[in-house]
Amino acid sequence: MKNTSSRNTLYILILILTLFLVFFILPSQMHAEKSILKDACKAVNQPSTGEHEALYNDRIYIEAQNAILIDFKTGNILWEKNCNESVFPASITKIMTGILAIEKIEDLNEVINISENASGVNHSAFNFNEGDRISLMDLLKSAMISSHNNATIALAEHISGNTDDFIAMMNKKAIELGAYHTNFENTNGLDSEYPGHLTTAYDIAIISKYAMENELFRDIVCIEFDDVFLNGEKIRIKNTNKLLANDYIKGIKTGYTENAGFCLAAYSDLNGLELITIILNSSFEERENDALKLMKWADDNIKKLKIVDSEEMIDIISIGSGTKIDIELYPNKDIIEMVHIASNHIEVEHSLSGGGELPLKNTEPMGIINVSINGQHIDSAEIVSRVSIDKPYISQNITGKLKKQTIIVISIILALYFLIIIFIIFKNLIMKKRNINGGNLN
Repeated sequence: MKNTSSRNTLYILILILTLFLVFFILPSQMHAEKSILKDACKAVNQPSTGEHEALYNDRIYIEAQNAILIDFKTGNILWEKNCNESVFPASITKIMTGILAIEKIEDLNEVINISENASGVNHSAFNFNEGDRISLMDLLKSAMISSHNNATIALAEHISGNTDDFIAMMNKKAIELGAYHTNFENTNGLDSEYPGHLTTAYDIAIISKYAMENELFRDIVCIEFDDVFLNGEKIRIKNTNKLLANDYIKGIKTGYTENAGFCLAAYSDLNGLELITIILNSSFEERENDALKLMKWADDNIKKLKIVDSEEMIDIISIGSGTKIDIELYPNKDIIEMVHIASNHIEVEHSLSGGGELPLKNTEPMGIINVSINGQHIDSAEIVSRVSIDKPYISQNITGKLKKQTIIVISIILALYFLIIIFIIFKNLIMKKRNINGGNLN
């Protein structure tokens, strides 16, 4: 009976130990596994109306018969009026002459002689005589700042040998830039003898945008006053663009002929909004006002908006076979656009390409985000993980940590079993001793 009682006690203790293992030790082990996975992920998640239509059709009254307003950064047309109509560009023509001179002339400090063809006044601020000596840089400044007509002829002759070949170069460049409705017939925009010297507001806008991307061109066209030297004598020149008095307007060119009316191409940077404004066939009184109206409208209504934020999480997915790991997904870039604060309808759609597999690189595309404004696709961003997980490394790392914890748990269990056995043996010895002592007493 006593042996049976001892065995029962042993069974009860083993049962208690087993229950303790099932309900306390194993759950804590599972929790530890999850914690290790979480820590592993955290460890690798350290920062490692026509052909060209405008986006908006707000009512803006301007005197000009033709106009366009574009976003300098994107080229998007924000507003336009008859921007596809063929018109005379007057001295706006010199934008193309100037940018080609910068691109084709290797040494702008070279001094050249004025030819007979480039001599005379020709509606310019000062006279050229045949044989006059002037640097190519001063010719460029004279053309772009004071709108000197014969300076463009001298530049063309130096680059191409004659004006006809240079004009062919101008038209070729226009086609390359996408100004398909432009036909230059001279280097300066004088049109009384050139009825085919035509362009559009849209074409002038994209030519202006291209030219203003050149640093030297930008530096020249924003100069209000400068000195040039003709035969060693200093001549003061003044920019024809009155709008340069506004610190946010930084070029680029004015123009006038009877056929073209009063024209203006302007670059402005106000409150982070960079614009190209083209005014064609306006009046003397309203040319600058027309441009300022369009710039003010843009400043009042068009704002820079971060539509997609690369710091904002898009989704969470679980990857891996067996034990799953939750991965946060982010856009790989910001998408910042100019939007109309009153009338824009912005749509942001994202789609995932499916669950990823280990190993995972943080540059691996997991999906795409598409942004549309008023139904027009504007930009896209890839969806990526910021986590780079090397499957073998993490598996070994987790296995090593789990193995260590398993050894500890088994050691505890064996120790408990050993203590129980010692306890039972010790108890039996005491009971046996009592029995012997009891027998002696009888």
